Amino acid sequence: MDSLYINRELSLLQFHKRVLAQARDPDVPLLERLRFLCISCTNLDEFFEIRVAGLKQRMEIGAPAPGPEKIPARAVFEQLQEEVRELVSDQYELLNQSMFPELTAAGVRFVQSEEWTAEQSAWLTEYFNE
Repeated sequence: MDSLYINRELSLLQFHKRVLAQARDPDVPLLERLRFLCISCTNLDEFFEIRVAGLKQRMEIGAPAPGPEKIPARAVFEQLQEEVRELVSDQYELLNQSMFPELTAAGVRFVQSEEWTAEQSAWLTEYFNE
């Protein structure tokens, strides 16, 4: 009967992968694909701030496996580590190997910090401080 249930952290990670899949879809307009990539990244940040932090707390206090699936926190954490490494690698690969070249070809260029002029650097510093 336990096999009928899916761990919520592992399920949520699968959702994040589906969001990233939208960023890969060539039928989706380029800037929308970039938006999906950004959503994937911010979702993963929140996932760590909330879900993984809670999982680590459960591991530290030795809490029993939550939920009907009864997967121990350590087992979930280990599976998440493997899958998250792959997801983050996929995010960077998509950004660097696909999105940046496509954006450049469309006339959108991301200026790297080492390329900033003194004026750009000063403006960005002031903007950040404000």
